[in-house]
Amino acid sequence: MDEKTTRATMYPGQPVDEITQRVIYKHIISIMPFMFVVLVMGIVGILAAYYLQSNQQITTYVPEVFISLGSLLYMLILIFLFVGVLWIWRRNKIVITNQHIVDVDQLGLFNRRVSTLRLGEIQDLSADVHGPMQTIFQYGTLYIQTAGERENFTFDYVPHPYELEHYILEIRQNFHGESGGSLTQDPVMPNQPQ
Repeated sequence: MDEKTTRATMYPGQPVDEITQRVIYKHIISIMPFMFVVLVMGIVGILAAYYLQSNQQITTYVPEVFISLGSLLYMLILIFLFVGVLWIWRRNKIVITNQHIVDVDQLGLFNRRVSTLRLGEIQDLSADVHGPMQTIFQYGTLYIQTAGERENFTFDYVPHPYELEHYILEIRQNFHGESGGSLTQDPVMPNQPQ
């Protein structure tokens, strides 16, 4: 594995001896409303620029150069929004290692929250898929109940939540049973975005 792939499969602050088993990204459907808004704004921008440049009354008061520069600036802002939404979406992930489940939430361009849960603290897991959209596109919510007073973990827009629930149960069973608190399987490459 090259360095870029290795960084993509690790969580911030992950110790060298901790092995990443799986990386799960949020389902692509989680950003579709934002992408739809950017698309509509792009279409409106193109139509507005065409109308402004073809209207003789407006071009007599505002030079076409200013209309073109304004249109270019508007499109650059939309491209920045598009890339920003994709970047934030790709930085949201669940990292399952041989010792932890880590929720990495990118809350904005410069704001990230990392929540770590030891496999030994997992008490119960459940997965929910509600409605036709989640059923058709195979995503849902995964709930992890923890031991003690610690806050429970909730992962939304998880692709194939039932399969992930069973995978975590197997990892937890291996963690407790085989190695006395440490799983030592070979690392698994991250899943592909849906």
